[in-house]
Amino acid sequence: MKRFAQYLAVLAKTNALGKQVDWLFYPGMLQESRAKWWDDFAWRPKAHEGVDICFYRQGQEKITPLAKDTRVPAMDKGLILNRCEDFLGESLVITHGKIDDDFPRVVLVYSHLEIDKTLVPGNWVEKGEIIARLFDTGKKQSKLLSHLHLSCIELMDKIPLEDLNWKLFPDRKKINLINPVFL
Repeated sequence: MKRFAQYLAVLAKTNALGKQVDWLFYPGMLQESRAKWWDDFAWRPKAHEGVDICFYRQGQEKITPLAKDTRVPAMDKGLILNRCEDFLGESLVITHGKIDDDFPRVVLVYSHLEIDKTLVPGNWVEKGEIIARLFDTGKKQSKLLSHLHLSCIELMDKIPLEDLNWKLFPDRKKINLINPVFL
C-alpha cells in the first residue's frame, strides 16, 4: 500500500493539486467491483480490472474530479512493453520489475490516456516521468469523467508483447490481477 499512496502523492504534486490531498473512491472505482460509478450507477458486465483514480479534495473543500489534461507520471522506473487502444483512449503497458528470460511476470497498465507519440515499446521511463495526460472523455461523448485507470497484472505464461492489450487483460485464465492499492 505504500507504493500506491506514494504514487498518489506524486500525482497530486505533479499536477499542483495542493499539499493535503485526500483521494476519494466510489465502490465502482475499485478492483473487482461490478458497480458503475458513472451514468446510471447500474452494474458492469464483468468485474473491474483495476482502480480508477478521479476524485480528490483538500481538507473540507468540495470533491473535485481530475482535469482532462492531468499529467500522469510513471510509478517507477520501467520498460514500456506495449501501447494499445482502450475503450476511451490509449493504454501503456510497463514493467517496473525484473524481466526473467525475456519475460515480464508483472506489468502495470496505465489506461484512458493521451500518450506522446515518442513513447513506444522498448523505451525506458524514469520514476515520476510524465508518460501521458488523461484522455478527454468529451471527445467520445462518454458519460465517464476523465480518469486514470491503473491495473497491476501478473502474467501466467509467456505472452507476445503485442498481445498485452485489452483483449487479454479481462481473461482471468491467462492473468492474475494484483490490486494496485496494495502495492
